[in-house]
Amino acid sequence: MLPYWIWAIELAVAAFFMFGFLTVYINMSRHAFDTKRGTHISRQLWRIGLMAVILAMGTALFFLGLYAAIYSLMFYSMSLFVFIFPLMDENIAMWEYLIRAVGLLAVWIAHHMPFDGQIRPLALMLVVAWLVVMYRLNTRVRYHLPVNLIMSLIFAGLFWLTLPSSAFLVQSTRVHVIIQGMLMYLVMSTGVCIFWNIIRDSRNRSLHIAKVANYDSLTNAKSYSLYQKDVTEIFATAKTSGSPLTMVALDVDHFKIVNDQYGHLAGNKVLIHVATTLRKTLRSYGEQYQVYRTGGEEFTIVMPNTDLHQALPIVTKCWNQVRHQSCPYDEQTIHVSISLGVAQLRETDTSIENVFKRADDSLYISKRNGRDAITVDGQTQQVNQRADTADTYAFFAQGVYDDETQNPTRVRNELTLYQYQRKTATWTPSPLSDLSIDRLIQLAREAVVSLALQRIQLPISCKKFLNPEVIAKLTTFMRSPDGPETLTLVLARLPKKQALQRAAHAYHLGGIEIMLDVTHYDSEVATALNQVRPFDGLKYSLPDTDDEMVQAKALLTIKQWHKQAVEWAIPIIIGGVQDKAEVEWAQMQAKIHLLAGDYYQAPELPLMG
Repeated sequence: MLPYWIWAIELAVAAFFMFGFLTVYINMSRHAFDTKRGTHISRQLWRIGLMAVILAMGTALFFLGLYAAIYSLMFYSMSLFVFIFPLMDENIAMWEYLIRAVGLLAVWIAHHMPFDGQIRPLALMLVVAWLVVMYRLNTRVRYHLPVNLIMSLIFAGLFWLTLPSSAFLVQSTRVHVIIQGMLMYLVMSTGVCIFWNIIRDSRNRSLHIAKVANYDSLTNAKSYSLYQKDVTEIFATAKTSGSPLTMVALDVDHFKIVNDQYGHLAGNKVLIHVATTLRKTLRSYGEQYQVYRTGGEEFTIVMPNTDLHQALPIVTKCWNQVRHQSCPYDEQTIHVSISLGVAQLRETDTSIENVFKRADDSLYISKRNGRDAITVDGQTQQVNQRADTADTYAFFAQGVYDDETQNPTRVRNELTLYQYQRKTATWTPSPLSDLSIDRLIQLAREAVVSLALQRIQLPISCKKFLNPEVIAKLTTFMRSPDGPETLTLVLARLPKKQALQRAAHAYHLGGIEIMLDVTHYDSEVATALNQVRPFDGLKYSLPDTDDEMVQAKALLTIKQWHKQAVEWAIPIIIGGVQDKAEVEWAQMQAKIHLLAGDYYQAPELPLMG
């Protein structure tokens, strides 16, 4: 009988050897099965090498057990382990499993010769059945200790209980050898199972930490921190090798409107929808194209080894895929579109920021051109060709300034409706009558959420002004969470007295102010309004002309209206201010300090982001 203290030493030696074997095995397995390492051919070579190591090591240990009789228990157990453990690999093909299984069967048969009687042939058939079960269970044996223990116990029993007497090389009784042999293999198998699970859990934790750091938790797109690391390396590689590099800056159109109108959960759903669509589309062209979330609704696509000619069809496909797949949310359908800017690496670029700056500038042009467009190096290549009004109209904002002090203060924004002309790629003023009140409110909401100062004055036609439905909808807009801080309606034509009174009362109840544009009225109109006084302010726009007679008449009219405004205790705004001389006249002669015009700021399209 082998003393148990010697058996324990052999077990310790076997354990140290097995953990060393596992270190080599893990390293080779990563080269063989990790798709991110090397080429397909190199991975296949590593798999063949891994197979050779398994067969060579297992066979060598078997022969060591034959020639080193006193250590046969240790070498036999180690040989069995080397053949059995690789059977549980996750990614091996059927042919690889069969070769490993044949190696194990060869060792089993060599141990159990001769096959006299019925027990050993039956045991061999049971081992084959055990191999089939192992193939079906696969990783459950490796990662679940109870399953591992049961399968190890079955094989140890089939191996040691059916060994012929000639195979017992240790001077001991058959019972003691069987007990010590089974126990040694079970301890080795169980210990390695626990060790392997510790390695897997540690690796999973590391991968999770890396994913949290490198991937956006909401959209699963690569994060900005990983973007900074990756693009620096990609830029350096492109500059060194002279290979092309294209970058795409994009963001989701009207995203803040989605957040305000549907809620932040809907906004999150839209971001996930866009990121997933972009990722799937890019993946169809290969793994080298990556999408990063670099801001709230902003994404960046990096395209190494790709010039503009190659990139544009891919970018266009991404653009179309997003805009043709509406995002469902809470039994509603949200139409999503994106604006994109594209730029390519140039020889003069000294950092990746040079490339991104041009892509971002092109993105800005896409947004200025009505959004839902692709702009390449400042030239818009693709635009939304649909005929709906959603993409061809927008409110431009022009500031109204209090110029009473040395530094003019912007006190509100006047909105003017513009229409985008696709043929000329320009925005032109448009009459309000072209659109419904619902569309006007939607456009106003888009402008409001993009403005830092959310005090707005909005021109309105007489017909819309008097409409009870319009009054209700504007009141709702004013009181909504995404409504403006203040809303002033600018009426260009006077309605009948009683209708004006009713409408003005309703608007005032809704917290909406009313301003009369008196540009085309003389001060005699004020006589009819003395008893009513429904307005909260007046506005007069200076004529855009060099005719001195027209200018003189306008200045006289302004003085008269200013006098009336003072009498009614309401402000008056002068619009159309073009130069410093007109500012000084308004301040010194007319004593008016609320001014607007191109002298301060030309009308511009408010852009989100």
